[in-house]
Amino acid sequence: MKTASWWTYAGPGRVGLSLGTRGVVGGYRNFRPLAPTRDMLHMGHEQYEVLYAEILSRLDPRATWDQLHELAGDGEPHLMCHERPPFTDSNRCHRRPVAAWFEATLGEVVPELLQPALI
Repeated sequence: MKTASWWTYAGPGRVGLSLGTRGVVGGYRNFRPLAPTRDMLHMGHEQYEVLYAEILSRLDPRATWDQLHELAGDGEPHLMCHERPPFTDSNRCHRRPVAAWFEATLGEVVPELLQPALI
């Protein structure tokens, strides 16, 4: 499993964690339980982190991991949202907290796809 931006990866196994997919090429599945709420998109970072941690706390990590693999079909799961690396104080995304959650709960390392794929 990897994480990536909608704008850096267009291959197989894409699973959207974002609320919307405006302008995204088809061929992906969505997993809404990991999407932030619309209100969260307008919050400060601290409040956003608290609420996103609450979203993760309501999910079973192993079941979520298995569901994401199932959604990816034959491809390696790539958890997708809109933000592009590099991540900074003003450019954060929620796919990296999901990756950290999987590492903390399951011992699974989920790297960010840093090399942009040709789209």
